Amino acid sequence: MTEPVSSRDGIPPGSLDYVLEALRGQRGPMKRRALLEELEHRGHRISLAGLNRIIEVGSREKRLSNGPDGVSIVPARKD
Repeated sequence: MTEPVSSRDGIPPGSLDYVLEALRGQRGPMKRRALLEELEHRGHRISLAGLNRIIEVGSREKRLSNGPDGVSIVPARKD
């Protein structure tokens, strides 16, 4: 597992990992509101603004993809 993202990126440590865990096993992209509900169900209450920052960091690190159908995990590259 990778090191938690630092709070200096504007997100709490470990929050990107929470989002990645919630998205694992999904058959496709997940809408933000549904993702927020899933995170809260797992005990991680995050605001929409906070989720947006997490998605921004995840996209910048090429770990998350954000499109019109929702948010999904970027598949690991096989080099």
